[in-house]
Amino acid sequence: MSLRTLLSPLLPLAALAACHDAPPRPQQADIPIPTQICNDVKKSLDTLEKQGGFEFTDKGQATVDQNIWMAMSADQKNSVATALAFRAGCTSGRQSRDQEVDIRGDDGTVLARRLISTKVDPQSALEGR
Repeated sequence: MSLRTLLSPLLPLAALAACHDAPPRPQQADIPIPTQICNDVKKSLDTLEKQGGFEFTDKGQATVDQNIWMAMSADQKNSVATALAFRAGCTSGRQSRDQEVDIRGDDGTVLARRLISTKVDPQSALEGR
């Protein structure tokens, strides 16, 4: 018996399956960012804002004195952007794979624009305590 003979009855089923879209993936429920992370992020950004040269919104936007931004290391800039993304996620009450962050100089110049994941692995959050 040849392979063609064995597979012939399956061809109509394969063609039928190709005509239909796969069912949509189940949506994961919106899970808020853990409260402890939200509190830590708010405290950090509030401290920066009180020192001057930084203004933050709850929507992932910031205005930064351009001289301060340019003096910061890449790690410091990344930390500010990540904290800003988490602040927006905490305000919206949900985690996101693509939280938009927009950081501008005080003259409106775009200093950074990124998409940052605020997804939190529950196990690593527990281990961090």
